[in-house]
Amino acid sequence: MSGRLGRSPEVCFLLGLPRSGTTLLAHLLQRHPDIVAPPEPWLMLALEAFGNVDRRHPAGSSLIEAATSEFLGRIDRTIVSRAFADAAYDQYLAEAGKRIIIDKTPRYWTVLDFVESVYPEAPHVLLHQGAEH
Repeated sequence: MSGRLGRSPEVCFLLGLPRSGTTLLAHLLQRHPDIVAPPEPWLMLALEAFGNVDRRHPAGSSLIEAATSEFLGRIDRTIVSRAFADAAYDQYLAEAGKRIIIDKTPRYWTVLDFVESVYPEAPHVLLHQGAEH
């Protein structure tokens, strides 16, 4: 699955509230020669919502949702999500020539349980603004 002999890509998640400093921190971390921090990929949000489609979809949202729900109900969705994310992160890292990817998508805090279930070993940094004085 992974281009590095079965090893998962090294991923760190950077999430936070708006204006909390996630962009600045990502830029600073990316100065390290082993780290790449692409613009917000929203990958884990898309994987968490897989199968949920707009009601105006030409194939019929209820048909898509029913079919994917039935199919995914028979498999471990976490394993499938991990395989897809590993492949995507691994290819991005290979293209960038880096070893560690910082996925800076601040809104991941809304699906943190999902992110932690797919990548339980991955560090995640949550930034929030402190009280102003």
